[in-house]
Amino acid sequence: MDLKNTSTFAALIFAMGLVAAPAMATEADLDNDGVPNTAEPLLKADPMNADTDGDGMNDLADDNPIFAANTIATDGAATPFTFGETLVENNFDYALNKDASDHLEIQVLNSGNADLTGFSIYYTVKDLDAGTTEAYLKTLDGFTVPAGADARIHLDTGEQAGHFRDNPNGSYATSQAAKLLTVTLKADGFVPLTTEISKDAGGAEAAD
Repeated sequence: MDLKNTSTFAALIFAMGLVAAPAMATEADLDNDGVPNTAEPLLKADPMNADTDGDGMNDLADDNPIFAANTIATDGAATPFTFGETLVENNFDYALNKDASDHLEIQVLNSGNADLTGFSIYYTVKDLDAGTTEAYLKTLDGFTVPAGADARIHLDTGEQAGHFRDNPNGSYATSQAAKLLTVTLKADGFVPLTTEISKDAGGAEAAD
């Protein structure tokens, strides 16, 4: 969907009958990106994030608000971290000792003698039925992997400490199709690592 300016977007909203023209200015917009909350699902955008894909462009101004280019630098020293367990379903909350809702979870193992910080992540979600791909770029502020230890990245509702918000209107959460996720992770000063994770058909399941 190509929404190149506000007038184009407004025309789309009016045409679909989501809001009457006089009400557009007062329509609720939690993230203040100019896209009403009721219209965010049309773009598959996040109503709580003005820049859903993390490319630095406001969703309303973005031609494709759920596809960011990969701007992660490929240079650096040999990375001291590796991927451990990678999950996109059947997650478990070890702190609460119970099942967790399906989400992207990545265990990062640090074999070095210094803590690792300054992480950024780029991940794509390919719907294997439709053939469409979404792409997101995020800086993982506050995420640290201690020396000689491990830590887990969680991309979900972002409500817990150490968790980061994923797009609730993206295909991972809304499509029943099988998916292929490609994840690139970089720590400051080191070359990035990439891995692929397959998700079986079926939507993201909520914890019991």
